[in-house]
Amino acid sequence: MRWKIITVNSVVVVLVGILLYALLRAQLTDVVANRGRIQTSAMRAASAADTQLQLDALRIERWLDSQTDDPTLREPFLAGTQAARFEAATNQANRIKAAAEQNPMFASTLPAIVALVDPAGVCLGRNGSNLMRGEDLGKTHPRLKEVVLRGGTGSEIWYSRQLSQQWFVSFAAIRDAADKVIGGIIFGTPLNDERVTKAAGAASDIVMIVPVDQGLEVVAKSSTVSAEIATAVVSPPVGANALAALKQGHATLIEGGPSGWFLAAQPLGGYGDGKQAMLIATAPATLADTGSLLAWPILGALMLGIVLVSIGGVLLGNYISKPIEELEEGLLQILNGKTDLRFEIEHAVMGGLVFRINTLLNQLMGVPEDDTDDEGRPSQAPSATAFQGALEVDEKSKDATEPVDARVASALAAEPADAYYHRIFSEYIQAKKTIGDPVDHITESSFVERIRQRESEMSQRVGRPVRYQVQLRGKEVVLIAVQLP
Repeated sequence: MRWKIITVNSVVVVLVGILLYALLRAQLTDVVANRGRIQTSAMRAASAADTQLQLDALRIERWLDSQTDDPTLREPFLAGTQAARFEAATNQANRIKAAAEQNPMFASTLPAIVALVDPAGVCLGRNGSNLMRGEDLGKTHPRLKEVVLRGGTGSEIWYSRQLSQQWFVSFAAIRDAADKVIGGIIFGTPLNDERVTKAAGAASDIVMIVPVDQGLEVVAKSSTVSAEIATAVVSPPVGANALAALKQGHATLIEGGPSGWFLAAQPLGGYGDGKQAMLIATAPATLADTGSLLAWPILGALMLGIVLVSIGGVLLGNYISKPIEELEEGLLQILNGKTDLRFEIEHAVMGGLVFRINTLLNQLMGVPEDDTDDEGRPSQAPSATAFQGALEVDEKSKDATEPVDARVASALAAEPADAYYHRIFSEYIQAKKTIGDPVDHITESSFVERIRQRESEMSQRVGRPVRYQVQLRGKEVVLIAVQLP
């Protein structure tokens, strides 16, 4: 019994759990795998990283422009000899770098290189080293020479494996007292994974690529971007699509990416002509694996349900099986000769069955049943013959032809029939209750019918109308027949 209850209910719990898992997974898939929402989120992530890097460039440009007002920055361009100019340029580059490192604005963008160039773009000196002196940076980076000669500010991406250059570079023109351009200052910050990670933020995955020869190359990426994704964005067909988008200079979604991923491309603005680098935001096609997300909670709920079903099955099985076992053992004892055994099992479900079994045993064994209640009163109604016998006994207790008080007879004759029968019934019941006889089995209709029958029989016998009176004689209720005038 117990195992049947546990098995059936456990199967039901498992089926409900599987159905719940399927329904929840179908519902959650629409939420966590909303294609349009995820693609929009990827586009926003790429745009946000682009905006952050542009703000960094603009902030550095403005700071450099403010530094060019310092007269000491002009000294390298006014020195008499080339060696003096080189040395003064290195000193000023060191000073500018130190000033930037002490400025809280550059806490996350410390300079990697600070250098001074003449109007032709030739480097006079850089910080911390004699390298790059006399190097024609204007030839390698034409826009530097163009911006300096124009007397403005600008930013570029400098990336060259051969020259070991991988920087975000900003520059500003330096003027003399007569407002004539005499050179420029270069301020380069690292172009690395850390910088891109900070620009992307904690909620985005960004890969930065630059064009090289006829292809693309990954120069930096967020720390959370896998090597597989980094390789895929520069490989066909994603690489070709990204390069085409970079040449066109507009943001777009790139097709052909790794399965389960969306790629959003955003050309990096604010650096050169806007086609020097591209930011690619990667986003999983689903925000979460709904299968594993739901599996453990549902499995836990199933296990808890099975445990509760097992406990309930044991309790319910005991509740049903225990009285059945008692019945089996008792019947076996009766078959073995203990015929006086009766069952005393109080049970909400099996109680009725136990009573009927006891009744059947009494009938089979010829044992009269106890028909009294806890106080010894009969629990079964007397038969109709008992009531009839009572009437016959009462009727013989006094001869109806005996003389009676004329006033009593006149009062009985004058009483309306309905009132008479109702009164005599009430008096009879009250008398019965007085001596402790049961009256629950006596109804007014049967009593009145019997009285009328006896009145008719008595009237035929004495030749006059008859009515009855109720008298209590000791422990006996007597019906007295009274002849009416």
